[in-house]
Amino acid sequence: MLFTAIRTRVSLDGCRTSESTTAGGSGAYRAALSSPALGTPESLLFEELVGVLNGISVALWKADDFVETAEEALAAFRAQEYQEKILLVAIEDGVVVGRVQADFPLDEEAETMSLLVDVAPAARGRGIGSALLAAGEELAAEGGRRIVSAYTEHPAATLGDSVSVIRAGSGTAGLPAESRDVRFALRYGYRLGQVERSSELRLPLPRATEAGLASTAASATGYRAVSWLGHAPDHLLEPFAALKARMSTDIPQSGIAVDREEWTGARVRAQERELADRGEPLLVTAAEHIDTGELAAYTEIAVPADGDKAEQYDTLVAIPHRGHRLGTLVKLQNIHELAQHAPHIHRLLTWNADENAPMLAINRAFGFQLHALTGHWQKTLG
Repeated sequence: MLFTAIRTRVSLDGCRTSESTTAGGSGAYRAALSSPALGTPESLLFEELVGVLNGISVALWKADDFVETAEEALAAFRAQEYQEKILLVAIEDGVVVGRVQADFPLDEEAETMSLLVDVAPAARGRGIGSALLAAGEELAAEGGRRIVSAYTEHPAATLGDSVSVIRAGSGTAGLPAESRDVRFALRYGYRLGQVERSSELRLPLPRATEAGLASTAASATGYRAVSWLGHAPDHLLEPFAALKARMSTDIPQSGIAVDREEWTGARVRAQERELADRGEPLLVTAAEHIDTGELAAYTEIAVPADGDKAEQYDTLVAIPHRGHRLGTLVKLQNIHELAQHAPHIHRLLTWNADENAPMLAINRAFGFQLHALTGHWQKTLG
């Protein structure tokens, strides 16, 4: 099976370079692509790839929940100040049939990187995914990264009553051993380090549920909720950045290697710009400790302008402030804010480590139901 791989990279300095290379046993070329305007000859490959990925998503989820426009995808790909993103695109008979995306965190001490491998359903079983994975691992090695992460997605409807499951070292959930993606990860030496639960909440909350949650949140004495949409207040910018940095240290990560992330006010502003360009500004509610002014917890929702679904991003209660019902406080307040800013949203998705029992208990109290499981696989190179 021959295919051509095209490596496209959005470069920060705007330069364009090209060189010959080989991939999958055929001729190929590698090019750095300097943020093309959509609808131009230079952007056609990227736009075709977005369409292929949308088709893969619909085939997996039986819904358009994760379909995105080329504009949204390009806004995310252009955001490379803190993470370099490289695409290898597989082309067969002039048609895009797959990709591997390599994401390199640019924090100074980073040892990890992640690979996203996708192949169009009609092109599977011919070695394209294997070749793309191998090419992605070569990029990892070239970039000096020891640890590679990869992911598999398993919608709740596909889990069923599996005869055999693969489990991580922590948590109770397991992934179906008969899954094609699970077998693929195992075949190439990846280990299941963590399972994440994706959960879905229907909005608005039932009155009885909301009343119970409000009673719980009221016990968070000594704290107050502070909310904003799209742009953190200047006086909270650095404290918020310091709290976001805790996401790489305070979350459950017993089975996976996680790089420590440095967050500054500038990085927060960069993320805000990226999500604004995607048309999904972040709605944030933080818990402020009244006596000290310290930010103790926060939660985020990316708010799209249309559709009925939104995604909850980070939710964190800093370790020194746990045990005060702050998770319930910030989540409930952010849902209230969501109703004000985006009344068209009626479904909320969130992701949590399967071993994160306290946060999962909070989700159950809100009424979240299982939506999917995500496998976080890792492999140490060399």
